[in-house]
Amino acid sequence: MSQEVVMKESYCGLCDQCQLDHPEFLEAVAKVKGFVDQFRIYWWAHCFWGDEGFSLPEFRRGLEWFLSHPACPGCRGGRGLDRCPIRICAINRRYEHCSECSDLAQCHRFKLILEEYPDHKNHLLRLQQQNHGTTLLLKRG
Repeated sequence: MSQEVVMKESYCGLCDQCQLDHPEFLEAVAKVKGFVDQFRIYWWAHCFWGDEGFSLPEFRRGLEWFLSHPACPGCRGGRGLDRCPIRICAINRRYEHCSECSDLAQCHRFKLILEEYPDHKNHLLRLQQQNHGTTLLLKRG
């Protein structure tokens, strides 16, 4: 009996760990936005001088962005970078996900992702090992 692993709509697997469509994340963002909306724009300005502060209007815009984008279709669904080397490779090799690729361990296309998420490729290699003989399913909206 094979175990089914649900994958989101990305080739590289970065979206698999995204919180964007997680209900608890969206509830937390809505709650923070509710608190922020109760304050005048410069309520905290006197508390943080110089470089310590941040733009409350920008912060509000960020919260509104999360609430207006509760789900991302991922690069397989039309988002992401058209010229992403990982995306191009997966499409050319007809892979649904990089964890299907036997060349994953020596793949050099993850350089940019690894700068921000240094353990991501190891995550994919563990997933590849875990899914040996299992069915990968893409999460469909």
